[in-house]
Amino acid sequence: MEFIEVELKFPLLNHEALVQRLDKIAVREKMNDFLKDVYFTPVHRNFIAEEPTSEWLRIRTNNEGKSSINYKDYDKKKNGANTVHCDEFETEVGSERVLEKIFGRLDFREICVVEKKRSTWNFKDVEIAIDDVKDLGWFIELECKGSFSSIEEAKKHLYSVVKELDAELGEQDFKGYPKLLIEKKKRK
Repeated sequence: MEFIEVELKFPLLNHEALVQRLDKIAVREKMNDFLKDVYFTPVHRNFIAEEPTSEWLRIRTNNEGKSSINYKDYDKKKNGANTVHCDEFETEVGSERVLEKIFGRLDFREICVVEKKRSTWNFKDVEIAIDDVKDLGWFIELECKGSFSSIEEAKKHLYSVVKELDAELGEQDFKGYPKLLIEKKKRK
């Protein structure tokens, strides 16, 4: 699958109240889905050495044992450090262990593991995910799932949904969970 992803992410300060509100106004898709995301970078082109980080390559495994590989390219040199859209390529894989061995042979190294419990809802052409991220805390992600005529229109729609949810949010995150975890480990 290939598409342009438009997504907002914020630390979430009132997750219990927001879950109750979402259960009233949105369609619940999943509750407490466990996701393990293992991030990699090629040795010859270190993704995290660039500031801001513009590319991510991950293998995701869910609590059902299904795995996928995903590559995101935000092109932040062109789009700016605070971009909320990227080119995204994702497909299912048969075995994450085999893929990790292939990556190792091709000089891709693991840079970070993100583990989270995710609950998702659909509301007004937006997938709303509430994540409990190990070592980082609670976050909300909002991703456009409808058809929009432009990236700007999709962003405007996402910000209007954020406002309508009346959630207590921290400062918008433009780095992503892997970068936040890497920075947290460096501070220790």
